[in-house]
Amino acid sequence: MSAALPSSFALSPQAYLDSGLLLPSRVKDSTASSKLAPFRTADHVNLLLRKMISQGVNVAHIAAALFISRLEIEAIAREEGLPLKRTPLRSGPRVWSLLDINRLSRAWAEGEDLSAIAKRLDRTVMAVRKKRAALGLPARERYAEVVWTDADVAILLAHRERRVGLQRIAKQMGRSVRSLQRKLVSLRPATAQSATPTDPSVVLTWEQASRLTPEERRGRRWQVRNSPTGLVIGFSRKACTTRWSIEMQHELAMRHFAHQSPDAVAEDFLLTDRTIVSQSGWLHLPRRSKKDIRKTFDPELYEVYLSKMDYVRRECLGKAGFYFWSTRRNGRRISRLHQQTAVMRSGD
Repeated sequence: MSAALPSSFALSPQAYLDSGLLLPSRVKDSTASSKLAPFRTADHVNLLLRKMISQGVNVAHIAAALFISRLEIEAIAREEGLPLKRTPLRSGPRVWSLLDINRLSRAWAEGEDLSAIAKRLDRTVMAVRKKRAALGLPARERYAEVVWTDADVAILLAHRERRVGLQRIAKQMGRSVRSLQRKLVSLRPATAQSATPTDPSVVLTWEQASRLTPEERRGRRWQVRNSPTGLVIGFSRKACTTRWSIEMQHELAMRHFAHQSPDAVAEDFLLTDRTIVSQSGWLHLPRRSKKDIRKTFDPELYEVYLSKMDYVRRECLGKAGFYFWSTRRNGRRISRLHQQTAVMRSGD
């Protein structure tokens, strides 16, 4: 029996029946189900099914991801009064096909590495990560089952004393950043845990905030380490995201022109390297010589390198209140962010 899904699978229930294809379902035969469906139990599939329906995933995509028929999905939806999304599937050279979703779901459930899945599907790691989240497939902790030895703990603490970024440590140790964060929280003394204020209105020091995981910092605000302006930032209550204020963008630019490395900036801000690099791109901050990159932030170097690169801070002509950086002579006047937004709104 082939696990490939024909185009008829995305059509009506009658067309599905006419195709004669019987995909593996949540049947009682454990041998058949374990051979084709990578999910552990019927209860697991039921939970995923309800999550995907409530998340608004297309019914054809749900069927391809969970290895069950559309008829069964529609029966469960009718029974529980859940609305199904039946929009026509898009077409195009880079659109996710039902077969791609089928392969992604199987590889993800079997624990295959994200980069290996991306290579197999000829897509970027980011595209696979976003599609996994859009489908509602459960997130997993890749290295949660790895046992921490005394040597591992010693290596982690030695790296932290040298102020090495968590992402770099995670790559060297073959663990996830979240695993390192949990381990650091478990290693902190009980007195340190009680010293962190529980009142969300209290602004935490960098030391207090660094003892918390990103999830524990939701709805909290903290001071940026070594900030000459005393900058305070924070996460929203619902997610580990922050709204970039003009003050945050200006300090990021100061640290960029002072040639502080992105991972060191991320450590001082208690944000991820990816967030820092992404925001630097939207601000049009220039490339820097690798030989001048440094771990520490020296505010005096900001003015030196700023004048050397001949950059100025401009307000975007297309978006009032948004500032970015460009060369003093013949520099652009409209930011890339506004240009992309304008193109998206026009539909070109």
